[in-house]
Order: sequence, then C-alpha cells, then structure tokens
Amino acid sequence: MRSTIELLLDLVRQSQELLRIELSLLRAELSERGSLIATSLTALAVGLVLFLAGLGLILVAFSLLLVRFGVPLDLAFFIVALAVMAAALLFVWSGVRGLKPSRLVPARSISQISSLLEGIEP
Repeated sequence: MRSTIELLLDLVRQSQELLRIELSLLRAELSERGSLIATSLTALAVGLVLFLAGLGLILVAFSLLLVRFGVPLDLAFFIVALAVMAAALLFVWSGVRGLKPSRLVPARSISQISSLLEGIEP
C-alpha cells in the first residue's frame, strides 16, 4: 500500500504531464490558427487588388462611354469591370470572415486548461 505522500507526488506528476500535453495542444492549435490568418490575409489582399483593377476598368469604361456614347466595346469594358469587382468582393468577404476573432481563439485548449486548473485548486 502506498503512502499519502507517494499518492500526492504521483498526482502532482500526472498533473504536470497533463499540463504539458495541454500546452502542446495549445501550441498546435495556435499554429493552426496562424495558418488560417495567413490564408485570410492572402484572400483579403487578392480581393483588394482585384477590386482596384475592377475600379480602374470601370473608369476606363466610363471614359470610353463618354467619348463614344453607346459603342458596344464600352459596354464590354463595363461588364468585365463589374465581373472583376464582384470577384474581388467575394475575396474580401472571405478574408474578413476568416479574420473574425471567434475563429482565431484556441477555444478548445483554453477550455481544457481552465478546467484542469479548476480541478487543482483547493
């Protein structure tokens, strides 16, 4: 039969090991969130570049429309510009949605570590 001190030491060792495992999980989860941030920022940047390109095409289309008033080529420029801007807005929306704080917080690890720490308190 083991003494109380041995049992307490065993409890401390197991708690330390569990805490190490949970911290390892936290690092892995933060790494995963970091890649999500990089992907979202890339989508946001691509969307903004495409939006600016679309805006430039709209300005060219309006300029040509004013010069030629009603020439089908002008309408084609305008339609292409609107399509590029729509795609850009989709990228921007995707990037902004991916950067929501609720998607970046390592909630599982925080929950598990806090429950572990609650169990240790006297």
